[in-house]
Amino acid sequence: MTTPRQDSLDDWAAALAPARLAGGSLADPPRPIGLEEGYRLAQAQTHRLGTPAGWKIGATSARAMGFLRIGEPIMGRLHAERIWHDGALADLAGERPAEAEPEVAFLLARPLAAGDDPLASIGAVHAAAEIVRPSHSDPFRLGVGFIVADNAAGLGALIGPAIPLERLAYPASITVTLAVEGGAVTEGRADAVLGNPLAALEWLAARLGTIPGGSWVLSGAMGPAIPLVGAAGRSVMRLDAAPFGTATLRF
Repeated sequence: MTTPRQDSLDDWAAALAPARLAGGSLADPPRPIGLEEGYRLAQAQTHRLGTPAGWKIGATSARAMGFLRIGEPIMGRLHAERIWHDGALADLAGERPAEAEPEVAFLLARPLAAGDDPLASIGAVHAAAEIVRPSHSDPFRLGVGFIVADNAAGLGALIGPAIPLERLAYPASITVTLAVEGGAVTEGRADAVLGNPLAALEWLAARLGTIPGGSWVLSGAMGPAIPLVGAAGRSVMRLDAAPFGTATLRF
């Protein structure tokens, strides 16, 4: 049986998915949200956001975990309707501004169970950009429970060019640059993600027990986020993963 306090929080959380999809801003929750409660609230919203297609991992550096006062990364969900490929058009209209982070994405060819070798399950590795947009103007003030409930700020992802699997043995050699036409530029290196994005994939498998085959997984930010705001009339982001190729997202 739920308590009135839980009912009130669940009523507030019912606005999470609409706010995320429309770029709206939520009021503060009626009370603080703990980490595991945040995951419970996020799970209740998953199918309201679209068709689940995988996971995104966040807080994959010691600095990020220290800032959030946690001892491990966090996770959110990816949805098929907002997994974009080269040349796609993303609807990012709304009150809240969106940002992009350079990432490495995995597509699993087969399930990955906790403790198994991730290399045996990976079907493809891609350069990627995660599109993030919190549903509150000051999410860090509300704490990690709110951030997790808000799908760890995840909105979608641009999947860029493929990267040879063997390059993961040298993560410092994998770089991704994002540039908004008429706007900001950021660059990231794969070793910024727990030393190697494979470690983030292993963490997710341990957290979930098993990651299903066919899942996309964003392994975590490789560099700072940039706002998706260009000069007047400019609305294109370019991803460059030299020497493997490029991709663009219009918004």
